[in-house]
Amino acid sequence: MLPFLRVCCPAYAGAGSIVRDVRLTVPDGWIPSSRPAGLVGSIRRFSNTVTKTHRTDGQPARFDLHGTLRPGLDILANEIIIALKKRTRFKQNLEIYVPGLVIGHPDTALLDFELARTERFHAELGRYAYTRYDSFSDVGDVPLVIKRRAPAGPAHNYPTYMGPEIRAFYVNWVESNCEPGSDSDTWGESVSADVAAMMSLAERITMGKSVAEFKFQQRTQAYLDTGGDADRIEGLLTNPGRESEVIDLARRLARIYEFDADQAVAIFTWIIRATVRVEISYLQARIAHAGGTKR
Repeated sequence: MLPFLRVCCPAYAGAGSIVRDVRLTVPDGWIPSSRPAGLVGSIRRFSNTVTKTHRTDGQPARFDLHGTLRPGLDILANEIIIALKKRTRFKQNLEIYVPGLVIGHPDTALLDFELARTERFHAELGRYAYTRYDSFSDVGDVPLVIKRRAPAGPAHNYPTYMGPEIRAFYVNWVESNCEPGSDSDTWGESVSADVAAMMSLAERITMGKSVAEFKFQQRTQAYLDTGGDADRIEGLLTNPGRESEVIDLARRLARIYEFDADQAVAIFTWIIRATVRVEISYLQARIAHAGGTKR
């Protein structure tokens, strides 16, 4: 049996660090195509003009919250709504989420089996060396199939351990919002939609580590002065205005993709809370690593 549902953080070599500026111009209000994302392993950055810089001088690049991080989060919001909309086309098919369907793996649910297979493919390409990705399954034994330099970046690749919570939330959403019943003709399509949705949800939440690092860089001493206290950290990092923007975006996307608006609000409210927990956990580790209350 494969070891499933343990979010891990393997130390593989990652992206190249060639210095370059990549500029992409897209129309205002552009919405990505309905290609299910999360299986491809890269965030498409967007704004009117987006610039991303990789450094090779040994110094970590600084994050651009407004130019790359937030646009990336908004792209993932699109992908999440698209994937969930696609999943609602099929019945609950709850057999997917419990052992019994996978030939030769009687103790493994089809969802976990397909997640692991997909994640092993991405691990071969170095996906999980990047801070913004955590895996649901254990990919620690997966060798790289290409040679890549370690990814340059200021964020530390601390694991989030959010896999089981994301899985539980997602399966509960399926039970509550998909048509009751089972149709074996759509088991494959359903689990494919499940994998796309769950990987996009995980990526959206895990990007909280990058946002937390940006905020730590902006107010390092203030965070060190918290001594790692969760409530004090949360008071520094929460941004009610930005949270309102996220919820407003969820409502707009629900209209665009003909998805239930109340569901969208509930899902993104949960995403916000889960992301805040990831940010707090990241900052506690960051503060401990930096030595507490240095001045």
